[in-house]
Amino acid sequence: MDICALVISILAFVLSLCQYFRDSSRERKEATLNAYNELQDDVFSHLNKYGMPLPEFEYLGDDWQKMTVYLAKLERFSVGINTGIYSLNVLNRLGGEYFIREFEKLKPIIDRKRKEKIVDGKHYDEFEKTVLKLKKLRKRQG
Repeated sequence: MDICALVISILAFVLSLCQYFRDSSRERKEATLNAYNELQDDVFSHLNKYGMPLPEFEYLGDDWQKMTVYLAKLERFSVGINTGIYSLNVLNRLGGEYFIREFEKLKPIIDRKRKEKIVDGKHYDEFEKTVLKLKKLRKRQG
C-alpha cells in the first residue's frame, strides 16, 4: 500500500511540473507578444517615418533625443529576450527580420554613442546581442 501511495505522489509531482513548465512557456510567449506590441506603438511606428539610412541628426537635438528614447526601449526589450523573460523564437516569428533591419538603421547612432565612452562603450549591447541571436537563429532555420 505504501508503494502505491508513493507512485501516485510521484506521478502527481511529475504532472504538476509539466503543467508548471507549460504555463510558464505560455506566459513567456504572451509577455513577448505584449511587449512587442508596445514596441510597435512606442518605437517602430515612429521609426518607420525615417528611411534608411537615417538622416544626420543634430547631436543632442530633438530628433537625437527621440532616437535615444527609442533605443532605450529597444534595449530594455532586448534585456528581456537575453534573460529569458521574453521568447527569441516568438520575436523571430513576429518580426525578426524587421528587428534586425531597425538595428542596422540605428547603428550610426549606436556607434556614435559608443564613441562617447560614458559607460565603457556598452551602449545598446543587449540590443546587439539580440540581433546577433536572431541572425544565428534565422541562419539555422535557412
